Amino acid sequence: MIRSLIVAGCLLGLGACQPVADPGGAQGDPAASVGGDPVPPGYDWHFVTHGGSADLDFGDGDWSEGISLFHMSCLPDSRKVSTSWDGAGEAVLTSGTATGTFRRDRDTAADHPVFNALRDGNALAVGLDDADLTLVARPAGRGQVEAFFNYCTHPLPPPEPIPPTEQMPLPSEGDDQTDDLPGVKPVEPGIDVVQPDGAAHQPVDR
Repeated sequence: MIRSLIVAGCLLGLGACQPVADPGGAQGDPAASVGGDPVPPGYDWHFVTHGGSADLDFGDGDWSEGISLFHMSCLPDSRKVSTSWDGAGEAVLTSGTATGTFRRDRDTAADHPVFNALRDGNALAVGLDDADLTLVARPAGRGQVEAFFNYCTHPLPPPEPIPPTEQMPLPSEGDDQTDDLPGVKPVEPGIDVVQPDGAAHQPVDR
């Protein structure tokens, strides 16, 4: 979990979060960090949809047993985003020059200035009671952020129509279909039908 990555002595108050530098600055892309320590190389933003909702995680990308430092979720076209992280309390989120105080597992408008700046700059600082997170998208993760917010602010496309299946026409009432069955001969009126034991059946009148 997140606390396994936090270095003792790096505790920051909620007001210690500073604006995040532009990821494309002269120094190159800054490394994402937890409490000042860089995160492993594979950590990035990962977007996934399931069960009619969407999730955006910053972590190792293992949805079943992996590590997520910061999590966002939404429903399609809901225009609301829920944020969560490890631990309780509030968090100060900062992206570019936009900042705001967020409560865990509470919905926030998807067009909040912090989210708009995140979409533009692909970097987010998270000020918590016990650690400061700097979450910067790598090249592969930048499209994941945009895809997530598009999901939150646009309706899902309509399902593709199911092509009709071909069905055999049902016989009309009174139709005799015995002529179409192989090996079956219709019985003509006045003809005796011989049974397997040799006994003659009475003529069939129609």
